[in-house]
Amino acid sequence: MKQKRLLILLTLGSLSAFSAYAQDPLIKTKTKGGVTIVKDKTKPIRREIEAVFEQRVQAVKNRDAEAQIAMTSPDYSATLPNGQTLNYEQLKNYFRLGANQFVEIGDLKITAESITVKGNEAIVEARQYFPRKQRLRDGRIHDVLTTVLQTETWVKTADGWKLKRVEDEREGIFVVDGKSHDPQKPYNPNDPPFIPNKR
Repeated sequence: MKQKRLLILLTLGSLSAFSAYAQDPLIKTKTKGGVTIVKDKTKPIRREIEAVFEQRVQAVKNRDAEAQIAMTSPDYSATLPNGQTLNYEQLKNYFRLGANQFVEIGDLKITAESITVKGNEAIVEARQYFPRKQRLRDGRIHDVLTTVLQTETWVKTADGWKLKRVEDEREGIFVVDGKSHDPQKPYNPNDPPFIPNKR
């Protein structure tokens, strides 16, 4: 009888704990201005985006431009810091050019610092750290390091997550053979070392 009573108390305790847990949902939705934002504390979207980022890293390391293109939405667009825009066709050329110029990829990292889900899109603050040996315009192979923090919009499709938009590039670093260059300008070995915010 005591065992039966203990089992009932344990069951009631478990139900009580589950009930309290259920009142604090892991998924919260909020609609503002006709846009529904979902915050999922179980982080399934984060896991999916991080898996896509791992695929991106592997594609770059393999110098596989076609794999990078396959992860990009055909309606892709980017706004560069100088106001110039980049479309899907231009990005495909950029990926293919990079695959030919990269000689050796170092410890490339792409990190999702934050993710906001809006419908079937995820807005990601993505930080890239990209050390490599690369053949530049002078025809020589150089040690290159670039970093950037940028806002990326990813769209969920039947074929998985696709990169749709890049904007708000900031905190950029462009170092060639240990010398800092302006990340917004093409490489020129005769440029003096770049000092940010120099007037």
